[in-house]
Formats: sequence, C-alpha cells, structure tokens
Amino acid sequence: MKKLIIYIAFVTSSLFIFSDDEPYTTYTGEILQCNLQDGKDANDVLKMVKNDWYDLSYPVPYEGWVLTPTLFADNDGGYDLFWAGFTSNNSDMGASLDWFNVNATKVFGKWQNLVSCASWSHWDIFEARRPANQLVEGDTGYWAFHSCNFKDGKSVSDLRANDTEWNKFLDGIGHNGGVWRWWAGGGSDTQNSTDYYINISFSTMKEYGEYRDARMNAMMSGSMPEQIADCAAPRVYSANNIKAITTN
Repeated sequence: MKKLIIYIAFVTSSLFIFSDDEPYTTYTGEILQCNLQDGKDANDVLKMVKNDWYDLSYPVPYEGWVLTPTLFADNDGGYDLFWAGFTSNNSDMGASLDWFNVNATKVFGKWQNLVSCASWSHWDIFEARRPANQLVEGDTGYWAFHSCNFKDGKSVSDLRANDTEWNKFLDGIGHNGGVWRWWAGGGSDTQNSTDYYINISFSTMKEYGEYRDARMNAMMSGSMPEQIADCAAPRVYSANNIKAITTN
C-alpha cells in the first residue's frame, strides 16, 4: 500500500452512529503526501509551519501536524513527509479550504518551495478509543497505521462489539493511547480496495514495543480478542503537532 498519513485529532466532535448504542466521536482529516525539494529537509518544513502557518487564523477550529516515516517498506510510496489537518466535520473542512485559498496563498507558496506533494485527500474518521492523556500543543509521538479488510461474514455492524473487546484488552495492558478508524473520502486512491484504516497512538517507541509484545503473548496464549478484519503489518510514523485545536 502507499504511505498514508496517520493522524490523531482532538477536536469538537460530530457524531457517527453505527448502532443503537452511544454514537462514535468523529472527525474529518486532510492528508498531503509530500517529498522534500532538493536541498531541503524536515527541519526546514517544521520551522516554516511553526512560524508562518501557525499565525494563520482559520475561521473554524483546525489542527495541524507534520509526520515523517519511522518504520516503512520500500514499496510504500517513498514520501518524505506528510501534512495532516483536522476539523470537526466535512463542512468545517470545506470552510477551512475556502478561507485558505483566499487568505493563505503566500504561506502555501512557502510550503511549495520546501516540498512537492503528490496527493491531497480527505478522510472520515471515528474514534474507537479516546486517549487517556489530553493533547498538549507541540506534542510529539508515534502512530502505528494498518490497512484492513473485513473478514467474510463481518461488516460495519460488528465494529461496536469488537471495539468493546479490544478496549478491554488495551485497558488490561495499560495502553494510554487512542485508536481511530478512518474511511477514504475525496481525493483518495480509487484503485485501493482497503475497507478502512486503523491508527493506534503511542507516546514513545518503547510503548509501541510493549504493545506488540502484549499482542504476541496474547496470540500465543489464545487470549487475543476476536479480529473481525484482516489487517496488514503496521507502518509507524513520527508525528509533530504544530497547532492544537484549542488554540483557535
């Protein structure tokens, strides 16, 4: 699969209902897959967005991240870095783009002097597990990102019960990160047959390793929760928060 941005958004939520139970918290994301221009590096990008982009005053709550690959394969697409932006819903994302196109041409020009982006896409996300710790602006962390397809006989209607099982498992191993499941929107790859993507957040790579150890031990002991989807091996990304939603 191509490398896709993984994200975590902490924003005022809309609602996405999959059952008669309490609805999921949902978000909308925009993802840019990019390569660095000759002579530029990720620090150049971080410096620019922490200054020029940070000062932009969006008309709706908007959160921004820069991500770089940490664990990846040679056939993932080869992107150097990614921009991930988040709003509460698709309407707010549209409003943010309308505003950006009019008011941020100079900042976007500086962005294009640093990177060349191969794609720009939108994603619908819902939160299967809320992180224990609230986002602090400027935080860094890691995301493990899987592409998944439902197993035969399984569907969206099975997600709620399966999320309950997996949250119990994550509680049992003391995992403090969040889990998000997201679905392709406008601009996504029409040749990709993935049903959805799942992202699990970690504060450190040690925490990621502890989670992988717990999964392996549960698999060996037969205590692993049911897996209703076949998910590919994760790609892991380092994420740098630029602006938290609470600053808008």
